[in-house]
Amino acid sequence: MVSYHHLRENFSWKEIIESFDNKNIVDILASHDGIAVRRFSKNNREEITFSDLKRKALKLALYLKEFKRVKKGDIISVLASKKIEQVIVFLASLSLGAIYQPLFTAFGPKAIEMRTKDVKPKVFFCQDDQKDKVNDAIPFSKLEELLEYGELKDVTQLSWDDPIILLYTSGTTGNPKGALISKRLLLNTYVYMKYGIGIRGHDVFWNGADPGWAYGLYYGILGPLMFGKTVIFLDEPFNPERTMEFLEEHKVTNFAFAPTAYRMIAGTVRRKYDLALERASSAGEPLNPEVIKWFKDNYNILIKDHYGQTEVGMVVYNGWGYEANVKIGSMGLPAPGYDVDIVDEIIAIKRTSPGFHFLGYLNNQEKTNQSFKGEWYLTGDTATKDEEGYFWFVGRKDDVVKISGYRVGPFEVESVLLEYPAVLESAVVADEDPIRGHVLHAYIVLKPGYSPDEKLKEDIIKFVNTKYSKHVHLEKVDFVDKLPKTESGKIQRYLLRKS
Repeated sequence: MVSYHHLRENFSWKEIIESFDNKNIVDILASHDGIAVRRFSKNNREEITFSDLKRKALKLALYLKEFKRVKKGDIISVLASKKIEQVIVFLASLSLGAIYQPLFTAFGPKAIEMRTKDVKPKVFFCQDDQKDKVNDAIPFSKLEELLEYGELKDVTQLSWDDPIILLYTSGTTGNPKGALISKRLLLNTYVYMKYGIGIRGHDVFWNGADPGWAYGLYYGILGPLMFGKTVIFLDEPFNPERTMEFLEEHKVTNFAFAPTAYRMIAGTVRRKYDLALERASSAGEPLNPEVIKWFKDNYNILIKDHYGQTEVGMVVYNGWGYEANVKIGSMGLPAPGYDVDIVDEIIAIKRTSPGFHFLGYLNNQEKTNQSFKGEWYLTGDTATKDEEGYFWFVGRKDDVVKISGYRVGPFEVESVLLEYPAVLESAVVADEDPIRGHVLHAYIVLKPGYSPDEKLKEDIIKFVNTKYSKHVHLEKVDFVDKLPKTESGKIQRYLLRKS
């Protein structure tokens, strides 16, 4: 396997771009053999081949073009969990040059309205049990009726800077913003799947993230299809034991999921499973070192932490597709083909990379302008970089505070809290203090079998101040049943902060 530094020095986008330039976007994703999508639910199992997926997508595209007058640049919205039908709609949208907008099924009518008011979708699809949320949506049960036509023959040719996806950021702070994503996402996805995920020919790959969000759409649907891999959907509410059973039953060798899922597994699973897992990746928030240690101790599996955003995809990671030292707790190194640095204490990505695919926020030029400083896109996440180029996450810009002159981010304290036997999950925020500026306040979800009381609070505070550092001034602990999170699983600390 090539070393990271050799890869960085010799990496070129030219060959990747040329290989894509010779094909239309549907052929890139669906001209493969075998099963394209396999969906599992409690009472059902279904699948579709690549050839059938392509055929149905082009049939639907013809219907949308001829009867709905969908044209390049129109928005097609989809409200669904993990269904084969949404993959058909996705490819049909791409074939017309339309912009695909996924929506999460936990959204109520108001959340959907917030995400469709900037530009009204030309067509709206939904799974059948979501129909009541959108008046003019086409339920998936009607889809077969729309496929009684010929196939679209002239797939729209897209430039690299044409928009293909609209995704509203999940909003760890403030209202969600509509990020327009260009066809350059294909370049980012290719690099991440090859060098981040480290996809191999024999892999059974499963990305457990929901395709209503960037990580599940980019690297749970687009990525596997691009590499001729079967997209695996487990269309059930997340359950730690069920996730481990599924990994065991289907002999998954390469797995990707969110930190919340890994934390819940490490905190609650007690039965031993016989896993075929060889590679595991985590993205969405930093993965706490204690969770990495649990998987290594119990299953001899190393989970590699990866960093990215809806706007830019995965851009910093401990990749599986090259040789490099892994520093536990670090986000890793910049992705091949990307210039990443720290600008004004914030992680910044140079937008001159061919894989940079963020076009701006829909109807929000002011916020778009604020996201850039010269050639650099500013992520809003603060981090440090060590002498070997490894990045270390500190926190969202809004979450980092100074306490008695020391700069403290919540993640490092939350990681220490996870080492305490009773703690399942935690969120740390800062309360204002007239003397020290701020003191830290932890909201903690306890593991099953532990009861909240004042003694436990005192023991946890003492543990952090002894184990980590007294200067953080963790002075308050509240026990809660659950933490506020975005629908994609990121902790919303701003909802816990006190004014």
